[in-house]
Amino acid sequence: ASSSFEQGRLAALHMFGDNKPFPIEKFPYGIYTIPEISMVGKTEFEMTAQNIPFESGIARYEELAKGQMIGARHGILKLLFDPTTLKLLGVHIFGDSAAELIHIGQAVLSYGGGLEYFRDTVFNYPTNAEAYKVAALDGINKCWRPDCHGPLG
Repeated sequence: ASSSFEQGRLAALHMFGDNKPFPIEKFPYGIYTIPEISMVGKTEFEMTAQNIPFESGIARYEELAKGQMIGARHGILKLLFDPTTLKLLGVHIFGDSAAELIHIGQAVLSYGGGLEYFRDTVFNYPTNAEAYKVAALDGINKCWRPDCHGPLG
């Protein structure tokens, strides 16, 4: 429904001569199952098919303080990013509140931000949103490896 609303708004603007671009790659997807699934941006499959270099950073719900408090056994947040610039390319979440948490990644993706945003931002603790910081640190740590050709490798 949210994507349909935005599509309708853009169609109305187009009808009146305001031809805004249609940023479909920045629309979030939410699947309201138990657990929820949500994503925004590029996928590993499409970047591999297009030979786009990427790295990932992962946070598991069970490793977060909030996840331990609620007994989370399932849940993961994955950040896909450019290993050279740390620019965010995609966010994928599987777990509680995924369709709500995705909007943090969507905002950073929309302004062209990178992992530095998550690294430098203070997230309330304990919350599932803290997963962004954990995943960013995981990804940045991977770029310390000699085989990662990023800003730290």
